[in-house]
Amino acid sequence: MLLELLPSLCRKVLRSFATACLLLIPGSALAQSTGNYCAPAADMKAELKKVAAVSDEEMPFKLRRERQTAMLQALLKKYPNDFHLQKRYQNDRRSGFFVDQVALLADYRALMEKSPNDPGAVYLYARLLVGQKTKEAIEQLDKLVQRTPDFPVSYLQLAEIYNYPNFRDAAKSKENLKLWIAKCPAAMEGFSLLTGVVTKS
Repeated sequence: MLLELLPSLCRKVLRSFATACLLLIPGSALAQSTGNYCAPAADMKAELKKVAAVSDEEMPFKLRRERQTAMLQALLKKYPNDFHLQKRYQNDRRSGFFVDQVALLADYRALMEKSPNDPGAVYLYARLLVGQKTKEAIEQLDKLVQRTPDFPVSYLQLAEIYNYPNFRDAAKSKENLKLWIAKCPAAMEGFSLLTGVVTKS
């Protein structure tokens, strides 16, 4: 019985920890999550768990990847506009051994140019620039923040970038992390940054 309760208890403890940490960051405030960008809807979360569960099955790596890719592509046909599904599919496309980074970037650039007012499309393109053309990624994300301040994921990405050694800026990382947590207080992403921000503050 206790084992069954552990995942729920852990989530409650982590959320309480996040709230406590927020109190240590001046000027932060909790707000309702924006749209469905903070976390997947329950049905999509269940579908993505099925995709992740394939990793636990005994099969060759190549076959496992092919199966997960096929599952994601099938989901995309049903839910082509789901941001979290698109993000997971992007992870899948860029995680192989022989990724054509040029083609991948071109695909998402085309997607962004086709829908320049879609914050999700702009974010997915900017996300691919990190590590290759990080300064351009920052420019894209800064513009996205100015145009769509209620789109929360930009803040998390910027907080991560400003935590990298080559772009380290504790103040900017802290500020963007505050904005992300304020907009998505129940989201679990960003906890690894949260500890560092509070420690360095």
